[in-house]
Amino acid sequence: MSSNIIRILRQDGLTPKKWLGQNLLTDSRYLKQIVQAAEISSGEQVVEVGSGLGGLTEELVIQGAKVWALEIDSGFYRVLEKKFAGLDQVHLIHADALKYDFRALVEKLGKLKVVANLPYNISSRLVFRFYENRTFFSSLHILLQKEVAERLVASPSTKEYGVLTVLLGATAIVELLFDIPSSAFFPVPAVVSTLVHIRFPESAPIAISDSDLFTALVKASFRGRRKTLRNTLNLFSLPEISPRLLEIAAETAKIDLSRRAETLSPNEFGCLAEQIATELEVQRQSVLIPE
Repeated sequence: MSSNIIRILRQDGLTPKKWLGQNLLTDSRYLKQIVQAAEISSGEQVVEVGSGLGGLTEELVIQGAKVWALEIDSGFYRVLEKKFAGLDQVHLIHADALKYDFRALVEKLGKLKVVANLPYNISSRLVFRFYENRTFFSSLHILLQKEVAERLVASPSTKEYGVLTVLLGATAIVELLFDIPSSAFFPVPAVVSTLVHIRFPESAPIAISDSDLFTALVKASFRGRRKTLRNTLNLFSLPEISPRLLEIAAETAKIDLSRRAETLSPNEFGCLAEQIATELEVQRQSVLIPE
C-alpha cells in the first residue's frame, strides 16, 4: 500500500509535510477497523478532518457513508478532486479545520459524526475545538498520537492529567479503542497511534451551568502546575473573581486552595465552578439592589 502512496505522491510532485503532521494511514486492515468501530450505516453523513490522499475517505464510502472531507493541503486536495470526481458520496471542503465554521454543516446535516486521522501537530487543538463546539457533534472516532489519547483519560495527580482531561471528563464519554503501529503509516512516525471514541451526551457527566466560566477556571488553574490553586487563580482568574470571593466559593465547595490543579478531579472542578458562579451572582445582585 505504501508503494501506491509513493507513486501518487511522485506523480503529483507531492511530499507529506512534517509541519502539517501529515502521516498517512496506508494499511487497509486498520482503515477497515476504524470504519467498523465507527459503526457506519448506509447513507450516514460523516465528517472527515484531514483527508490526506483519501484512504479513509474511500473506506467510508465503501461502507455506504456520505463523506464531507476537509483538507487544508492544496496538493492533496487536487489529488482528492481527481480521485473522487463525479462521486456524489464525497463532498470536498478545502479548509483549515481549526478555522472552519462547523455550524454551516450542522445547519445542513444536523449533529455531526466525525471519523478522522487527525494531523499530529494540531490534534490537541482540534480536540479542544471539538470540545468548544460539542453541541455540534454526536460522536468522534479520531486517531491520535497514543500519548495524547492517554492524556484524555488520565487520572488526577499524574503528569498526563491536564486541561483536556478535565474538560472532557466533565462533558464527554471517552474510550480508547485500539492502537495502530507506526508501520501502518507513511511516512513512518516515531509514535504509536490510538483510535479514540468521544461522545458528548445530552446530559453531561457533570452538571455545569456556566461553560465559559468552567473552561476559564480549568485553563487558569493549570497555568501554574507547581503553584497552589490560591496562587494560580489569584494571578490568572477572571477580573471579577476576587481573592475573597474565591475563598468563599472554595470553602463552600470544600476545595482546599492549597492544593495543586492536577490533584482535583473533574467533579471537584465542577463543584468549584458552580460555587464561583453562585457567588458571582450574589455579588451582581448586591450591586443591583440598593441598600
